[in-house]
Amino acid sequence: MKHSLTQIGRILIMRRKNFYIIAAIMLLFGISSCRNSGTGKQDAELVFRMALQPNEANKVWEAANLVKQELERRSNGRIRVMFYPSGVLGNEQQLLETCYLGIIEMVQVTSSVVTTLDPTFDTFDMPFLFLDEEHHQKVLNGDIGTELLNGLNKNKLQGLAFYSCGFRSIYANKPVTSPEDLSGMKIRVMESPVMIESLIRMGASATPLSASEVFTALKTGVVDGAENNPNVFVAAAHIEAVKYYSLTRHFANQHVLVVNKEWLDIVKENQPDLHELLITVPRDIMQEYNKRWNEAIDIAFQDMTDQGGTIVEIEKENILRFIENVQPVYDMKKETVPPELVERIRKEAEL
Repeated sequence: MKHSLTQIGRILIMRRKNFYIIAAIMLLFGISSCRNSGTGKQDAELVFRMALQPNEANKVWEAANLVKQELERRSNGRIRVMFYPSGVLGNEQQLLETCYLGIIEMVQVTSSVVTTLDPTFDTFDMPFLFLDEEHHQKVLNGDIGTELLNGLNKNKLQGLAFYSCGFRSIYANKPVTSPEDLSGMKIRVMESPVMIESLIRMGASATPLSASEVFTALKTGVVDGAENNPNVFVAAAHIEAVKYYSLTRHFANQHVLVVNKEWLDIVKENQPDLHELLITVPRDIMQEYNKRWNEAIDIAFQDMTDQGGTIVEIEKENILRFIENVQPVYDMKKETVPPELVERIRKEAEL
């Protein structure tokens, strides 16, 4: 079963092409390629679509919005970004697929979704991989992160930047301070084979659900809890259903900004100065994005307290027990998560 989960993860997008969604996009938004500069009545020289699933309530939305604003500002209006947040063009799997097909030029998705095209991205989903946020950022924005972004070229895509979403912890209808506390608990996880297996090893009954189903599942008791960052816990109103936020910090989370490679190459050939902005702006906005993200997390923790939530600290010895329990996940994934890559990531914490 473990192997079949991995195989399903690898082929999900390529074998489940949703042609109804694609057709709807074509009809509603008149897909006639934006690959050429200038479209008659439009003032901008380069017009393209950027799509993502989060809405403004989820602060990772800020990354895409900052990229849009800065591209338009620094190009003096020569670039115009048609901005589609809130999943209006589909969920993250569908967005990545349509970017691969060249229908949407740029998308922002969780790195977990990208594993369906490049299993090496599983590495960033591995449990308890990063020591802290400084270590996390160092890897995402260093040589290792760049290698993964460029590795998408073989899938007709180019990764532009990673945006940290901090660390995910478990929130539930009771405190979780040890593996024993998770026994028998149904915890919602993303539809990621690594995440599913990790929560099982931590002691939970992992229950994959789409993001749109989580609130109702928590409220009705279909699941006992979920796991995500503090901002999502509060902004998605999950705190109305469960009150305990236990700081397991078991996964680091990140979004990745991805562009269709063929389209990007055409821009490079025809408008090299605008191509340079497409490459540099996504990294240039990181400092401002991180500032806004950190402010949002501080506010989320305060909101938890104000709304009657309980923030649960976990003793170091129990964190070490969780870490020991998930080690088989690394063995299971060694074909797609090379041990030498894991070692390189861990060494970055020491440099």
